Amino acid sequence: MNDLISLTKDLCQIPSGIVADGNERLFKRISDEIDLEIFRYPSGSEHNGWVIPHKWTVETATIHRDSELIYDGTINALGVAHYSRSFKGRLSLEELKPHLYSIPSLPEAHVFHCTWLYRPWVEDWGLCPPYNLVRTLSPGAYDVEIKTRFEPGDMLVGHHHKQGRSDKTFVFQSNTCHPYMANDGFAGTAVMIRLFQWLREKDTHYSYRLLLGPEHQGTVFYLRDHTRAEIDRYVGGVFGEMMGTDGDFVVASSFHGNNVIDRAFRHVVSKNTRRCRFVGFRESVGNDETVWEAPGVEVPFVQVNRFQSHSVPFPEYHTNFDNADLMDPEQLDEFLGVFQKVILLLENNITIKRRFDGLIALSNPKFDIYKERFDPSKSSSSERVHGAAWGGLQDSIPRYFDGRWSILDIAEKHDIDFFEVQEYVKQFVGKKLVDTELQELTRPYVPCFEELDYET
Repeated sequence: MNDLISLTKDLCQIPSGIVADGNERLFKRISDEIDLEIFRYPSGSEHNGWVIPHKWTVETATIHRDSELIYDGTINALGVAHYSRSFKGRLSLEELKPHLYSIPSLPEAHVFHCTWLYRPWVEDWGLCPPYNLVRTLSPGAYDVEIKTRFEPGDMLVGHHHKQGRSDKTFVFQSNTCHPYMANDGFAGTAVMIRLFQWLREKDTHYSYRLLLGPEHQGTVFYLRDHTRAEIDRYVGGVFGEMMGTDGDFVVASSFHGNNVIDRAFRHVVSKNTRRCRFVGFRESVGNDETVWEAPGVEVPFVQVNRFQSHSVPFPEYHTNFDNADLMDPEQLDEFLGVFQKVILLLENNITIKRRFDGLIALSNPKFDIYKERFDPSKSSSSERVHGAAWGGLQDSIPRYFDGRWSILDIAEKHDIDFFEVQEYVKQFVGKKLVDTELQELTRPYVPCFEELDYET
């Protein structure tokens, strides 16, 4: 169940992309783990200026000098700038270098140049040799030959839906468009697959959806075909990636930053991770949260990852060195645990309404739900004594039983773990002192463009 590295390796071996032959194999492999419904979008389709690129194949990609082969871009899947056009010609070194993409910090790496995947109208070409080769090139004439082929194909997006008692749906999302890459892609996919296998047997109030597809284009076209009623069922979501290397657990908030899903992630992460950071909307390395938060959709979406900086999220970012060997199983397990606890929090965030007036003697044997606090006149170091935070909660908790405060509200106010507060409230339920009701996730109604009333 928790063999995340093995599953990550399997997914990383498949040559995937926005439109690629390997996508069929990729989704078949994922379907071996969980059921998927597949959606197909023809290349060349356009929506809001986003264009699905055609399938791209590299046939030849060489640099020669004086008839000697200097570089063959076909030796690595990232050896040619993705969606490079064909080119043939003799260039000086000064003319050649603007078309070579490498990074000095990883001198043996091939860079994943992906800009043109999102701008298929660009007519340009490029190669991605290691920096150690680029820095040895001396002035002279270089013969470049690149032959690439563009053909119609389909972009694939898959989703797995876990139906709950309510149609209100929470989305977990990962990308499938970074070929062979683990941390910036498939480790996150593996974590979410394992999450939904765990979720499969759970009786849940909410429905949960796993969405897998190319970044941005996948979600843009997936939501394009949603009805207003379908969009209105979404109450929130999270995009997760870059989970397996060292670094803080980073939570980037939704656009407004004060939704229950923001609070749920901040609370769980602060209580259950070794190191964490909380930043604003798009202050992390952003992804499809912008699509979900776009006007007329406006589904609250957070983003989680580990990253060092925007320019270098982790040292091997967007290179062929981003592979499964980099992954730390404990780091991945930490993400899986956070996702599980967020779901459990959302499923159990109840409000509480009292069935009594006045002060209850919680220490009375017929209730027996008083938590001892330190008393210097009688407490010893061997006694189990609760601290000041619990003392403050215990003094105040009857006032929270008015049907408006949720467990998350109480846990945040007293800085106590949600699940500890939940267990304490269960004792009041067991003594028939309170009734409870789930505080359902909601979001404001969002009008579509046709419904807006503009003054002329």
